[in-house]
Amino acid sequence: MRVLIKRFPAYALLLALLLSFGCAKPPPPAPPVAPVPTGPGEVEDIRVLPQDLNAYLRPDTADRPLVPKEQTTLRMEGFLQEWLKPWNLTRPGPQRRDVEKIFQAYEKNPGFGPRNVRHEPGSAAALLAGADLRTFPNAMRRAITIKNTSQRGMPTTEPRFLDPNKPGEGYPFDYLQHTSLPPGTPLLVIHASRDGSWLYTESSLTHGWVPAADVASVDDAVIREFSTPRLAAVVRDNVPVAEIGQGVDIGAVFPLAGPPDSGGVTVSVPVRGASGLAELRRVRLPAGTAVAMPMPMTPRNVATVGNVMLRQPYGWGGLDDRRDCSALTHDLYVPFGFYLPRNSASQAAYGGSVPLGDMPGDQKEAAVISQGVPFATLVWMQGHIMVYVGQYKGRPVVFHNMWGFRTFGENGRDGRLVIGRAVITTLRAGEEVPAVGPSHILLNRVRSLSILSRPY
Repeated sequence: MRVLIKRFPAYALLLALLLSFGCAKPPPPAPPVAPVPTGPGEVEDIRVLPQDLNAYLRPDTADRPLVPKEQTTLRMEGFLQEWLKPWNLTRPGPQRRDVEKIFQAYEKNPGFGPRNVRHEPGSAAALLAGADLRTFPNAMRRAITIKNTSQRGMPTTEPRFLDPNKPGEGYPFDYLQHTSLPPGTPLLVIHASRDGSWLYTESSLTHGWVPAADVASVDDAVIREFSTPRLAAVVRDNVPVAEIGQGVDIGAVFPLAGPPDSGGVTVSVPVRGASGLAELRRVRLPAGTAVAMPMPMTPRNVATVGNVMLRQPYGWGGLDDRRDCSALTHDLYVPFGFYLPRNSASQAAYGGSVPLGDMPGDQKEAAVISQGVPFATLVWMQGHIMVYVGQYKGRPVVFHNMWGFRTFGENGRDGRLVIGRAVITTLRAGEEVPAVGPSHILLNRVRSLSILSRPY
């Protein structure tokens, strides 16, 4: 679940993390009993179900548009409104007390850092002093990211894990990691640390500390360039961009600097100029790595983008440039002109919501199949979000990046069966594992569907 319209501070999502790990048609027949998996981090679904989104395309609907053409302009207007929101703010959303909360939490419980070493008492207080919040806010200006970066709960790259000896804790659950951000992300800078090396920023996804070296201020010319619907979205990961010295991933968006052609796409990429202001460089992205927005939203195109992320390792809040569940769904739909919120609960409220509540499992599965639109439906449970992609032997199938399943041993002790990557499963994944069993499968916790769009 990179996690999160505003992301909750990462430490406040701990409860959700623990919970996640985690008129209808007649119910489909039960599948045959599968053998118990033998390897760590395995469930039968992952071995049996095709781990290729193209396998779930229906020939009669694979190339059928999921969004009416007449909605294209409105969709891009909505995308721009959300993406550019920080540049249109007249005052900051977070208040000083909101920023201080996480420091106060770690003053009481310092947590653990790399190699599971406990942080020194007083380390959070030292960071708070360096943040210089007595003058908050002290640096209101519009800016943009010029690197792959992250918004953090405190001005440090040092992680804050809870007790790594407890199930579901330790790496990768750094509770200072709010979200990762690609280059070209609009920001409102709110505050600068005492030494100026960290900036407290607000993006359209959340707010948090960003290294000042990863940000440049913008003038009206850059804002005009980014405020056009003539945009390009990256559709591959780790696309090299020499001008910034990094690769860019799905989820990155840049203004088009010329018409796309068979050889690729030319875009405007921000870099920091000598004056400290962002300047735009024309960059040629090779064919197949970026598309003019919005990319036609068909099941086949969604599958093509999603397959790039399949099998990729899990990364809480975008830690180590990896995705969690809501980062996967957010990034997946960016090329199609949907700018989803960053946390799973907010994504669940996006689009047309279908409550499933406490339906029996068979009825839930039937409701997903009868009411869900493959490749355009989010399936939500507390703390986790998935994409409905179709059926396998009468069961609804989902695409998601998950950490793992909550387990219980014979002694009743809580544990985790770690998956730790983007996979395709049914909602009954893990049912055959005794320590997971029917009581801890995803299906039991599914609460609603979010229909992003319906085909016309």
